[in-house]
Amino acid sequence: MSLYSAFYSGLSGLATNANALNVIGNNLSNINTVGFKGSSTTFRDIFSTSLGGVSTQGNGNPIQFGLGVQTNSVSQDFSQSSFQSTGNALDMAIQGNGFFTLQTSDGRQVFSRAGNFSRNNDGFLVASDGSSVMGWNRDATGSVNTSATLSPIRIDAGTTASAFQTANIRMGVNLNASASADVTSTLTTPVQVYDSQGNTQTLIVTYTKTSGNTWDYAVTGPAGAAITGSPTGRLTFSASGSLSSIDPTPYAVPFVPSMTTTNPTLNINWNNGAAASTIGFNLMNTDGSTNITQFSAASATSSSFQDGYGAGTLRDMTVDQNGIVSGTFTNGQVIALAQIAISSFNNMNGLVQTGNNHWGQSLASGSPTIGLANQGGRGGVLGSNLELSNVDVAGEFTKLILSQRGYEANSKIVTTTDQLMQVTLNLKQ
Repeated sequence: MSLYSAFYSGLSGLATNANALNVIGNNLSNINTVGFKGSSTTFRDIFSTSLGGVSTQGNGNPIQFGLGVQTNSVSQDFSQSSFQSTGNALDMAIQGNGFFTLQTSDGRQVFSRAGNFSRNNDGFLVASDGSSVMGWNRDATGSVNTSATLSPIRIDAGTTASAFQTANIRMGVNLNASASADVTSTLTTPVQVYDSQGNTQTLIVTYTKTSGNTWDYAVTGPAGAAITGSPTGRLTFSASGSLSSIDPTPYAVPFVPSMTTTNPTLNINWNNGAAASTIGFNLMNTDGSTNITQFSAASATSSSFQDGYGAGTLRDMTVDQNGIVSGTFTNGQVIALAQIAISSFNNMNGLVQTGNNHWGQSLASGSPTIGLANQGGRGGVLGSNLELSNVDVAGEFTKLILSQRGYEANSKIVTTTDQLMQVTLNLKQ
């Protein structure tokens, strides 16, 4: 066999180990790259040849000479890496399988594990290279419809939460059982409510004792408001101090308790351009418990509740494990604004690296299955966190030593073969 075979075997070893060093160098250069997945190299031998046309030994065993080495594969390691808490609400990490679904400026669909997102000046959620983060936005009905077509996520800083007019009021009240039954024995309680435009309005509830166990109530509103329904009525208490009946009707003399437990209703025309309100005055709860008592203690209001709120502006955001981006508004409301789309693949190793922390699909990877986090084998989303590079520095340095030694050994083959060829050329002298 010619010395040239040994020469080219050594050259193949140099080239292959150089490829391995390139992979290691790329891994080490990306140890601080968000969402980076390291790669590893494997080798395979090149087909063998026989000696001088003789393919077997006398015992029938083959006589074979290898012709060198070549790169077998460069495989990416998609194992989970650790997380870094950032405090930035729009930073996201995927815990488990799956990729963020992005759309580049030229319309290509790409995929990433790097969730260092931010909003651009148009309110679109974008990756560090400007690619749009895809998902589902809150629609005109106020809900996030994940059955709709995928679109770039947009969260406008000027997003507002609509006002909600008050529908129920409730107060924790004790009326003094020892008070005299006259007009001086009263308790006045203001309660703030909201109309349909989000304006704050104040209702005044006045309780007046009429006899040993009965009190009249009267609800009045701001100037110009007209209240119908049951703005006046009478409350009757048992000997133990609990509310036993409500008569939410204009009362007459003599009064005959109706023994009803129907809560009064207030129909209010604010006369300010807002829609009329219908407010339930909840003296009794659905389980039969009461919010008002008559004990021998000072008349006082210990608590009050109403379920309306004014309009609010976006204050801050959070992302939950399902990839739902929720906004907290100045009126205390938390509203889902969008949901992140997560893609998964049958063969992640078939994805093509395209730079900028992106992968693209290929025939080997198959088409993406796009859906919701925590469903269909897709991982969950961690808000205010980033996934770090999964490169193991100690492991890479070990591979670096082995590849260096392999390169050096193959270089020795080349230099030794060169020396032998020189000796052969000098034979004629």
